[in-house]
Amino acid sequence: MSPRRDGWRVSLLVVVALLGCASSRPLPSAGPVLQEVERFARFESDFDVPGLTRAPDDVAVHARFVAPSGREVVVGGFPVEGGGFRVRFTPQEVGEYGYRIHADGGQGAREVASGRFVSRPSTRRGFVRRSTVSAHHLAWEDGTPFLPLGENRFNVYDPTWNHGQQSAPDYIAGMAARGMNTLRIFIFTDCEREEPAPGPQPGCLEPRPGVFDAQVAARYDAIFAAAEQHGLQVVLTLFAVGFTPGETWKSWEDNPYSTARGGPAAMPDDFFDRPELAERRLRYVLARYGASPSLLAVDLLNEPEWDGNVGEATWRPWAERLATTWHAEDPYGHLVTVGSVGLHWNVDGDERPWYASPRNDLLQWHLYGEDFYQVHALAAELTRKVAETWGYDKPILCGEFGYGGEDRATFDHTHVGIWVTTFSGAGGLAHSAPPFTEDSDVPMTPERGRHFRVLADFLARLPPGPPLLPLAAPGASPGGTRAWALGRPGLQALWVMGAKEGYGQPVSDARVLVRLEPGRYRVTWWDDVTGAVLGREERTMSGPETSLGVPAFTRHAAGMLEAMR
Repeated sequence: MSPRRDGWRVSLLVVVALLGCASSRPLPSAGPVLQEVERFARFESDFDVPGLTRAPDDVAVHARFVAPSGREVVVGGFPVEGGGFRVRFTPQEVGEYGYRIHADGGQGAREVASGRFVSRPSTRRGFVRRSTVSAHHLAWEDGTPFLPLGENRFNVYDPTWNHGQQSAPDYIAGMAARGMNTLRIFIFTDCEREEPAPGPQPGCLEPRPGVFDAQVAARYDAIFAAAEQHGLQVVLTLFAVGFTPGETWKSWEDNPYSTARGGPAAMPDDFFDRPELAERRLRYVLARYGASPSLLAVDLLNEPEWDGNVGEATWRPWAERLATTWHAEDPYGHLVTVGSVGLHWNVDGDERPWYASPRNDLLQWHLYGEDFYQVHALAAELTRKVAETWGYDKPILCGEFGYGGEDRATFDHTHVGIWVTTFSGAGGLAHSAPPFTEDSDVPMTPERGRHFRVLADFLARLPPGPPLLPLAAPGASPGGTRAWALGRPGLQALWVMGAKEGYGQPVSDARVLVRLEPGRYRVTWWDDVTGAVLGREERTMSGPETSLGVPAFTRHAAGMLEAMR
């Protein structure tokens, strides 16, 4: 053997020996395993604040999160029932996050917690925002259009008001089963309930200015947990019910900001003149519920014109200030809206400056009244109101409509309301409550809820793609028949409503005049109450307009025209 080969052999033996020695030693520690959280799922950190000299609700908490991209996000925190504090955060990126939490318990801000976690990929859809492709639509983060359809079940946390006395989570599960995707709820400002028995209002989150009820807050937590589980979006109204002096149901005297309860405002106008008073509640809501992808919008105020006769010139500047604060501090981009009555009922000026404001993300109005009990009048007014507000280039929401005296056999008022609102290009929330007032209150029974299921199923059949926009009303016959259309290139959805004269009787000779690009189309018609198919055909569209026969229907029917490739 040559000396060179001998040397190589010795070297190899040394390397093997060294490797053997290394394998017998413990490997260096890789460090603690980081907690993993799915993208768009909630991360929470609980902590204590040593040396507290302030009340828990007065402790200032600032949590700074650094995303994998380097983006810094600051969120607040809140006290936890039983002691301690909590920060909630939802990662919007995939990768490793770091965070540091500072709190001022009365002795200056100091770091109270820090750490890291990993956000992993998920199939969660994220937050609903204004669409980037259509000014009038909302969309999930992946661009899929989102059209609000659901209920104004404003105190769903109170089972005595829910049909069947259901708990809020069970009620929300039922909404999802009926095809609903949106729930609007109130944070009550009248903190004393008189019916069915006197006592604290279950929805009063802030019984004293700047003091928050942990048990009430937990009721809202349960709503958001159920909404996330069942895929619902929540419109959370920040201030509702409690600005009417001398009135039991909406009592200003039971408002914690009223001097009658030791608050700082003698009258409602004094409260609205000082928007900083409302910012404590706004920041608490943002810290506690803002991390939820199920928070669709914060609704700053409910129906001020009908609660306290608060004029638009009074509440608009207040809303502008609160919306500015929310947008500046909300890292998730939630929408801001105000649930005012609408341009048909004004006190001092009107809502048009608010509709036009860049701080108003979701244009909202409501509709009640005996002028619209009859369904043809309702259809005409809903169509008109959407058209009236369309020019502001924002998504539109009818946040409440209802008629307590509607026919319980057909629920046609509810049915026409949700279909017309949808086909006019807006979202629609039907009001539901025990039958206290004929003008508005009707419970959401299973029979009423089925009308939402059929509409949701119809919308789900639409092929994926850009959102459909309302089109010029198609011509319809016989006289008095009306039709609405939504469309995009190669696709058109139709809704036809029979004439007022003879309404409720079978219609066998209806026709609609549609405008489509030339080509071959698949035409399908459905019974919009049962969901049954009424008819199918293939048609060639060769001219600027084509007359289509509608299969026999009663009251109304829905159709879809799809281009055949």
